[in-house]
Parts: sequence; C-alpha cells; structure tokens
Amino acid sequence: MQGPLFLFFGLSNCAGLIKLYLCKFQIDCMKKLKQVIQKIYYYSGGWIGARYIFRELISPFFFSISVVTFVLLMNFLLKEIDRLLGKELPVWVILEWIYLNMAWIIALAVPMAVLVASIMAYGRLAEDNEIVAMRSSGISFIGILTPAIFFGIIVTVLMVLFQNNVLPDYNHRARLLTGDIYHKKPGLTIEPGYFIDDMEGYSIYIKEKKDELLLNMIIYKDDPDKVQTTIYADSGRIEVQGTNVVISLFDGEIHELDLIKPDKYRRMYFTKHKIGIPVDDMILERREQGRRGDREMNISMMKKQVETFLESKEKIAMKIQEIAKEQLDIHHYKNLKEIKKTIDARIDSNNQVLSEAKAKIENRRLEGIFNRIKTETNMIQNYQKKVNKYMVEIHKKISMPFACLVFVLIGTPLGVMSRKGGIAQGAVTSILFFLIYYVFLIGGEELADMAIISPFIAMWAPNFLLLGVGIYLIYSATFEVRTFDILEAFNLTKKIKERKGKSNHAGG
Repeated sequence: MQGPLFLFFGLSNCAGLIKLYLCKFQIDCMKKLKQVIQKIYYYSGGWIGARYIFRELISPFFFSISVVTFVLLMNFLLKEIDRLLGKELPVWVILEWIYLNMAWIIALAVPMAVLVASIMAYGRLAEDNEIVAMRSSGISFIGILTPAIFFGIIVTVLMVLFQNNVLPDYNHRARLLTGDIYHKKPGLTIEPGYFIDDMEGYSIYIKEKKDELLLNMIIYKDDPDKVQTTIYADSGRIEVQGTNVVISLFDGEIHELDLIKPDKYRRMYFTKHKIGIPVDDMILERREQGRRGDREMNISMMKKQVETFLESKEKIAMKIQEIAKEQLDIHHYKNLKEIKKTIDARIDSNNQVLSEAKAKIENRRLEGIFNRIKTETNMIQNYQKKVNKYMVEIHKKISMPFACLVFVLIGTPLGVMSRKGGIAQGAVTSILFFLIYYVFLIGGEELADMAIISPFIAMWAPNFLLLGVGIYLIYSATFEVRTFDILEAFNLTKKIKERKGKSNHAGG
C-alpha cells in the first residue's frame, strides 16, 4: 500500500515542479518580450531624442520631394510639351495629364528624397555636435540611427502600397489620355514651306505666313476616280470651327481636270472662296478603358498573366514532346541541339541507305519536323520572356520601395561622417548613389527581359549591393573609421588645379 501512495505523491510533486518551471519560463518570456517592445518603442520614438530626430527628418524629406519632383516634372514637360502644341486643349485636360503623370514622378522622387533627408538631418546633427552629445549620454550609435530606420520602414510600406494600388491605375489613365491627345489632329499648326497632309482628302502648301494671314496658297484635292482639283490663292486663313476646318481664300483661281475625259477642263477665278472640311478628330475623344500593359497592373493582375503564360509554355512543351516521340521516336526530349544532331545523323543515314528519290522525300520530312520543333521552341522562349517581363515588374514594385530603407542605411552614416547638413552634400551624394542604383536596375531589367538572368536577381541586386555599402558605412561611423568624402574630393581636385595654375603662371 505504501508503494502506490509514494508513487502518487512523487508524481504530484513532479507535476507541481513542472508547472512551477513553466510559469517561471512564461514570466521570463513575458519580461524579455516586454523589454524588447520597450526598446523598440524607446528607440523608434519613445525617447525625446528620437522624436527630435523624426522632426529633423520630415522637413528635409518634404523639401527634397518638392525639389526632385519639380526637376523631374520640368524635364518631362520639356520632352513632351511639343506634342501638345497646336492641339487647342482645354486647360483642365492639360492639368489632368500633368496630374496623372505625377504618379511615376513621385515614385522616382521619394527614394532620392529619403536619401537627401537622411544626409541633411544627420549631417546637421553631427555639425552641431548633437550626435556627440547623444553618444556621450550613453545612447549607442545604432540607437541614434533607429529612428531613421523606423522612418525608412514607414516610407517603404507606404511606397509598396502606392506602387501596387495607385501607380498602375494612374499609369493606365495617363497612357490612355496621352494617346487620345496625340491622336487629336492639329488645329492651326502651319509651317510655311511644308505640305499639310493632316486633313484627309486635301494637301495644302503655304509659302509664307504673316500672323494669321497665309500667303501664296496651293491646295490639292485628292479625288483620283473623278476630278483633279487644284486651287491657287494669293492669301487665305485657316480656322477651326467645332469639328470642321474652314479655309477662307482670297484672289485666286480653281483648276478642274476630268480624269475620265481629259478634254474637259475648267478654270474659274474668284475674289473670295470658302472650303469646309469635316475632321472628326479635331475634338478630343476620351477612352475610359483599354488594354493594360505590365506597368499598368498590380501584383495580382500580373500573377494571373504569369500563370497564363506558364500554362501556355507547358502545353507547347508537351506538344514538342509528342512530336519528338511520334515523329522521331525520341522518348526524352532534351533540347533543340540534340534534336538537330539526331536529325542530321538520320539524314546522313538516309543518303547512304535509301535511293536518291526516297532519301529526298524522307529528308524533307525530317527537315519539316525540325522546323516545326524549332518554331515551337521559339514560342516557349517568347513566353518565358513575357513571364520574365511581368516578374520583373512584380519584383520592382517591392524592390524600389525597399530602396528607401537601403538609402536610409546609407544616408544616415554619411551625414554623421560628413558633418555637413547642407543641401549640397545631400544632393551630390544622392545623385551619385542614384546613378549607381539605376544603372544596375535598368541593366538588370534588360538582362531579365532577355531571359539572361532571373528577375529576382535583376531587381534586387542593386538593393543588396547598396545594402552592403550601407552596412560598411554604419560600421565606419560606429567605430569612427574615416571614409571618403565626396565634397572634400571636389575641393581637393579644385586645389590641385589651382596649384597647377599657379605653377604654370610662375613658370611663365
């Protein structure tokens, strides 16, 4: 009887000890979790210095966005404004066109603005020895950088949402409106010395133009089946009235030649003559819907397209396998080169074994099979390029916003080490890193579209490269390792040139 009681009490004590240890483990875990949360809160904005750094980042961030957006917008307008001239577009259409194109401009401006803001904010803090004061009070360098990292994470998340939910729709609407504007025929865009062929059925030549008055006009009316009409006028005007072009001519003559009966020729003089030409495209016709390109789709839309292309690719691969099995008795299709070797070997064998006539027929059949397989293989490659094109855009919608966080990791230590918070330092440095980033991004996109490298590597390689640079710069700033200063390099180059100039002057 004592044995079972002893076993019962022993198990009860073990259960109690296990329960006690579990409770203690749970309490320890909760304490550690609470400490982690407190640290995150502390460094991301819970301490007064973090909130101060946030305020220092926000002002240069919005200032940089404004400047970069303005520069990109002006560059865009200078390239595209000539296509809008002479369209007689309402002001609200032009404003809408600019507004819709602002989406992709902002998508480019934000990462650069983050880099400039980080350099300016931390450069100003370092210049005023506030970074030194923070570190002297016991705050680690990583703790000082954490508010900027948290800021970069917020901007990254917002830009991912913007790239996926806002930018595709704006790109689509901007493309439709741009196409509608470009298809609208010009109103009074007349250049002397050139033929105007914008109005169907008429070809107009003007020798001179004085304000709105056109001098020495020749008008050819195209009517090849009936009458050829040529009009000469000393002067005239061209006006747009609704959907019609009205040509008013003064002091001229009309020549009409019957093409069926050339002997019938008429010549008429006039002091004033008007021609009305209906042109439907003179008004702007707006389209509300249209086919979407890869940059006009969100991630879910592009994934559906990728699935469709992969299914088509798989069907073609199965088709090639069937052709190789049925026509060539090849049960395991490898690639086009292996098929070519097999067919060439059979053609050589046919030339040796079969008669000339039979060998010619059989060889022609083999060549037809090879051409068919080659065509199907090219289709597979084309589908793979389309898959890569959409996968590039999918990765880009995440990798470009992630660049905001990468630029924070670069900009904050650069600002601390440069100890300069001016716009010059931020602008010069940001342009340099942006050139590096976009050269790799554009080059990677081209290689991925040609199916040379994977879309993931193409879109994320610039981020990984600059992330490594950022980690090195943080290490250098943490342990106060001196690094290369861009502005100092420019100053050094300037000093060298000045010295050479002085030496040359002294030598002369």
